[in-house]
Parts: sequence; C-alpha cells; structure tokens
Amino acid sequence: MFGQIYSQTTPFKNNLKWGIKQNDKVIIDAVYDTIFNFDISGRVCLGCVKFRNPSPNKFIKVNTTGYVCNYVNNNNKILTIKNDINDTCSVFSLSKNSVKELYEEKNYFIVTTKNKKYLINKNFNQLTFKGYTTISLCTNPNFLIVEQKQDGGELLSGLINLKEEIIIDYNYSGIKVNTIDSLIVGCSAGVRVGADDDVYDYSGKKVGNYKRHIDVATKKFIIHKIFEPNEYYIVYNIETKQDVVLNASEIKLHNAYEILIKLRSEWFIYNLTTNEKKSLPH
Repeated sequence: MFGQIYSQTTPFKNNLKWGIKQNDKVIIDAVYDTIFNFDISGRVCLGCVKFRNPSPNKFIKVNTTGYVCNYVNNNNKILTIKNDINDTCSVFSLSKNSVKELYEEKNYFIVTTKNKKYLINKNFNQLTFKGYTTISLCTNPNFLIVEQKQDGGELLSGLINLKEEIIIDYNYSGIKVNTIDSLIVGCSAGVRVGADDDVYDYSGKKVGNYKRHIDVATKKFIIHKIFEPNEYYIVYNIETKQDVVLNASEIKLHNAYEILIKLRSEWFIYNLTTNEKKSLPH
C-alpha cells in the first residue's frame, strides 16, 4: 500500500514490504507495511508499520490494527523531535490527517505524537516544542494559529509567534489575520455566551470589541456577518459610526478600502468608502 506519487520517486514492494526507489536506486529500504511517497518538494516521505493491539474488552477477544510511522528524508534519515517534556520521539501515530499535513505545504509539515502536534520544516528542523491540539500556518509567516483542548474538553484558538510566545490567548473559536492592516480578529461564537468578538494589533493589544460577529476587520471598517433570520453583512464605518447593509453570499478582503463580494455566482469589487460596486476586470 502506498500514497499518491508527488515526485520522480516510485514506491516498490519486496517480500511484502514497501520502500521507495529513484530510477533503479533504492532511496528507502523496503521495511514498511505502508509507505506514502515523497512530498512535492521531494524531501520527506512517510513510512508506517502495522501493529495489532488486543481489545480492552475482557469479554470479547478482538485485535485492533493501527500504524506507527517514521518521517524519512531523501538521505534515508529518520526525523527525531523533542516533545514538550523533553522526551525524544522518532515514531509517530498515523492520524486521518497525517498524509494531508505532510503534503499540504511545500516547506512545512505537522507531526502528531501523544495526541499533540508539532510543526517541522522539510529540512527536519523542529519549529514548535510545546505541543498543540492543532497548528495552522497563518497568512502572516511570523504567526501560527493554534488550538488547545481545555480541561472541560472545549477547543479554543489562540495566536503565537515563532518563539511560541502567546500573542492572543486561548479564548476564541477562531482567529483571522488581516495582513494588509496588521490586525487580528478573535471570534467568540460558540465558546463564550454573550462574549464580544475582539480586534487586536500585531503586538496583541486589543484595539476594539464588538457584539456582532466580525467577518473582516480593517483600520477604517468592521464588516459584520449576520446569520439570523437571513444571512447578510453590515459594513460599520469606525470613524462615522454608521452602518451600511450589504447583501452578498460571500466576501473577501481585497485591499484597505475594497472587498470582493459574491452576488449569485459572480464576483464584484465593492468600495467600502463609496459603497459602490464594479465588475472584476477580465
């Protein structure tokens, strides 16, 4: 069994085990029960070994099957990391997102051990050490959006820098970053009843808070999304404190004074200052 081929290398089978060749040269020895070929950068692959565990049910004897995996580079070196209690780890669990997290980004990937995730670059340099429930790359490369499961089981989002210093604490159901105006939005929907959505600058200083859900925040405008009884948007001018209702099925930030809006299946440029829309140039 093997994953999708992203490079010039080819998985091969020998004595019921899988390895990887480049032309006729063996890059990874055939020692794995499952192998996922090198990512698009050609630097990292994922080889996994099957194991069987007896079921904990004392009345019914059933074996469950799982996989433990190594991340291997094109020099046949196995990735080793240190976790948040300084233990060394080279064997990782195969989760439903492991392959996606390997292939998704060209320069980074995420590994999982003991239900915690760590960010690694594809030269095998470890970038995070504390262990998170989830890690997402941010539109600003100096930040990472992370989630941690709380004592009550609630999953909350925060924002850290590359030194793993907390910029925005774990208080939100979601984090968005506006790289044009250097602003961060923390969404409280579903995690803190009656709590505001908050706007921060890049230092982590709160610069605004709003009762309505924030879809986009700029220095001059806050765009709220209203869900009930129908979905629509409200453009709030911070300076004039005026609201303008905007009917659209979807919006995206375009620049400091314009957004893209979707009406039916067509996209337009909408000027936040003049409230005028125009067709996208072809």
